Amino acid sequence: MLEMIIASFLKIWHLIPLIIFIILLKKFVNKKDKKSRINKNEENEKNGLTLEVRTQKNYENLGYEVTQEKKEEEKIDFICSRDNKILLIQCQNDSKEKSITENDIKTFYKNALQYLKTNNIEKKDAQFRYVIAYSDVLNKSAIKILRDDFYNCKYVVL
Repeated sequence: MLEMIIASFLKIWHLIPLIIFIILLKKFVNKKDKKSRINKNEENEKNGLTLEVRTQKNYENLGYEVTQEKKEEEKIDFICSRDNKILLIQCQNDSKEKSITENDIKTFYKNALQYLKTNNIEKKDAQFRYVIAYSDVLNKSAIKILRDDFYNCKYVVL
């Protein structure tokens, strides 16, 4: 049995450095890509294209009618509507890694439900979007919640 394991290892030993090289190359490319995204976001901010402005333009280009809802108590940035579909959007322009947690997502979800209740909108007619500049800002717990269909909330990277 041990001889079989050793024999099979001897057949694939040359693949180990290749796998290590691929992993290191992927890390290098991701780090370079992250730096370019941060630089691009900083350039957009300098030119007056904040995340909110880019979000509004993006959804207008997709054919939505966008209404800005910047009320401090509701914490919802935009209401987008097209046909019978309503999107409630919150923009979060953090650049610090893992800074957005599940509590942030749950707070947005509660605020969005409160908005629906206040405006007599059915939950089935609305979807929630959490717009961020980088996917790295999401904590694992936040990603888990955003993947859960119960919350009807997705994240968008602009």
